[in-house]
Amino acid sequence: AQLPAFLSQQGNPPAGGRRKETSQKMSQGLTVRELEFVAKDTLITILPNFRMPEISLIAGKIGPFQPQQPVMVPLWLALQLRKEGKCGIMPPEWMDLDNLQAKENEEREQEENFTELPYHYEEIASLLLKTAQSDMKDSRKVKTILKNISDLRSSKIKQGLRTIKGKIDFIKLNNVAAMELYSMRGFSVKTLSAFKAIAHATNYEPSQQMATYEASQSQSQTQASSQYDD
Repeated sequence: AQLPAFLSQQGNPPAGGRRKETSQKMSQGLTVRELEFVAKDTLITILPNFRMPEISLIAGKIGPFQPQQPVMVPLWLALQLRKEGKCGIMPPEWMDLDNLQAKENEEREQEENFTELPYHYEEIASLLLKTAQSDMKDSRKVKTILKNISDLRSSKIKQGLRTIKGKIDFIKLNNVAAMELYSMRGFSVKTLSAFKAIAHATNYEPSQQMATYEASQSQSQTQASSQYDD
């Protein structure tokens, strides 16, 4: 069977896109908490209720801060200021209800592709919903749609991996997010390597052992998807 569009089978890694590739490599082998830690470097807009001159951080300068004047800061700082009641958080545009609904529709329509979303979209959304849910319009609907999108994409990954056959040197996962890579890590790193080794000596087909994959990732999926639960 032909690989779906989001799975590109190649002999060697692509040369381009080094910045995104570096970010993805940083996320390999991390736990859910560690993925959230990486995601907290994402810039997000806040509405401060205090005054402060520009400040310097390791990642660069941010500010100045003026009451009710939008300013971009790292997510970790936005969450801390929000907990202290010193700002409101403006959710990113992709978390707007209409935009998310369009993404869900697109996800349903494209059976062999993933719609493009931020690499850490699940972690960012989870952190914002936990800390700044009152800053969002229709937050419950937003949470429901995010869960729907996550489930749709998880189903596509399962179906896509069932199509993998024969010798595989490298697979590029197009538009797959960090938390989704985490959920399939047990299969993609360990089980698939074992499948490849066996395939060299036999007519063994990895797709015949999808039950192994589903069992190995069930615990990971439960932990990853629970972030949208109340």
